[in-house]
Amino acid sequence: MDYQLAKGVKLHIIPSSQFRLTNIVINFSAMQTTNNATARHLLANVLETSCQKYPTQTLLARRLDALFGAVVSANVARVGQIHTLRMRAQVVNDRQAQTALLMPLINLLRELVFRPLMNEKGFDAATVAVQKKSLAGSLAAINDDKQFVAYQRLAQLFYDQTSPMYYPSYGTSSDLDSLNGGSLVSAYRSLRDEDQVDIFVLGEVNTKKVRQAFAKWPFRDRQPLAAIADYHQSFHHRLRQQLDSDDIEQAKLDLAYHLPVYYRDPGYYPGLVMNGLLGGTPYSKLFLNVREKESLAYYADSQLRAFSGHVVIETGISANNYQRVRSLIEQQIRQLQAGQFTSEQLEEVKQSLITSYRVGLDNPLNIIEHRLVNELSGHPELFNVPEAVGLVTKQEVVAVAKQLKLQAVYYLGGDVDE
Repeated sequence: MDYQLAKGVKLHIIPSSQFRLTNIVINFSAMQTTNNATARHLLANVLETSCQKYPTQTLLARRLDALFGAVVSANVARVGQIHTLRMRAQVVNDRQAQTALLMPLINLLRELVFRPLMNEKGFDAATVAVQKKSLAGSLAAINDDKQFVAYQRLAQLFYDQTSPMYYPSYGTSSDLDSLNGGSLVSAYRSLRDEDQVDIFVLGEVNTKKVRQAFAKWPFRDRQPLAAIADYHQSFHHRLRQQLDSDDIEQAKLDLAYHLPVYYRDPGYYPGLVMNGLLGGTPYSKLFLNVREKESLAYYADSQLRAFSGHVVIETGISANNYQRVRSLIEQQIRQLQAGQFTSEQLEEVKQSLITSYRVGLDNPLNIIEHRLVNELSGHPELFNVPEAVGLVTKQEVVAVAKQLKLQAVYYLGGDVDE
């Protein structure tokens, strides 16, 4: 059930008696630029912690406790080249609680979105200072996660530096330094008045009352996004490689392959299965041959990045195995391209993907995420994913695998012999 509250603002109600909790996601979407991610991340942290009516985290927490321990949070993410700020809320459904909780929670969310803790100079300076310090700590912690560092540096090798995809969706420490309560105002006004907004309510709810409640929110018309989530990175003919030294026990070797296959296009489901055979399931070549059989990796997996046209392979290895692991990974790619996998392996991978998809439907946030991704990419909802995966043929998998072209290699760890 979809309703338009204003131009560029939609309410999506998903009635369901499957869950004890009612879930709400308010998603604000804008195109990511080279410099807007950090401000939006800090803004998310500020919006989730206070508002005019509840100016401290303590007061806000007390109000949530009064709603049977309702939870409100905010974060940022990226769908292709679309940057999203998401406010999430959960509350026990009214039938289970035997009292009205959903409408008070919707009213509280309205306070957080439309009446944040601001004055004539901007956002409350003390609140911003606290959240800025917290975000700085989070960004510093990311740099301590060597697997994540390797993944991000691989992305920066794969993408051109002029691309917004070169910059992480969670922002950077250098951009954070210049932000304050005054500079956050423009980011907030852009979010409130210009972002595409998709509101999802999933649970055992009165559809009419939910619609009436959100219809009172003072949204202005804005220009919807033109379903341009996909980012098409041009193929570059020169392999980009970077080897960084770091005294870590477990070295990281990551590779990025260009693959012009995008979400829900004709090659998407064959691409999912190909990735499952390569490194995306426990039945994959990387897991069975690189990690288990040869014992050359602590972990070895792959991910299909279906909004940016590439496949990422991540491994944790010993530095002295660098060349052997690279060679073995390339061998697995060649085997896929040559169709060197059995019908039984193909079916195992397909069933693993179908099972994972069905298990995901037991999580309300996964259901909302699936709906949101389709909304942002302009695809209809009525689609049988298990059937589409089950119909993938060996020939289709091989055809997709043959399109894999190595674009970037990143290594972090002890010295290696090239």
